[in-house]
Amino acid sequence: MKSRELKEEIYIKLVSLNYSRKENYISEVNSIDYNSLDSELKEVIESFPIRVIDSDIDLMGIEDLDREQQFYVFHTEGQAYLVDTQGYTYPRYIVKLNGLEDVTADDYMDLHRMDGLIRIADDQIFNAVVKSLVFELREEDFSQEDILNFLQFKLDMEIEAASK
Repeated sequence: MKSRELKEEIYIKLVSLNYSRKENYISEVNSIDYNSLDSELKEVIESFPIRVIDSDIDLMGIEDLDREQQFYVFHTEGQAYLVDTQGYTYPRYIVKLNGLEDVTADDYMDLHRMDGLIRIADDQIFNAVVKSLVFELREEDFSQEDILNFLQFKLDMEIEAASK
């Protein structure tokens, strides 16, 4: 969900959380109790795009976030972090969400392992195709959620076809 799609009261709550500003490392960020947030705010946070990152990555080195997508949820080693880009392409503000730990360490290791096993060329082709499709569909005024649903549908169909 993009910030312009949010209710004003939810947007105000999101930008008012106890974020750390321009942190380099995930270990340095502030944290909040996710379970203490109201249900509407939690629902919105759970709708944001997820990105799995390495725990030792320099956060200021991430410069490929979509300016139109202000909020993201980063996952690393079973922990979740809310990111507010404020329209920049890097995680300008970030806060650890204690209690939102739905990506387990095993899941993270599996994702990291799979990412390391695919060919670099295949990864680059996949990323280029996704970028192209997202760009084209945005130009046609489809929402992020509609695009995600469409791409998930296409991916499911191709996985099923490849599995036969």
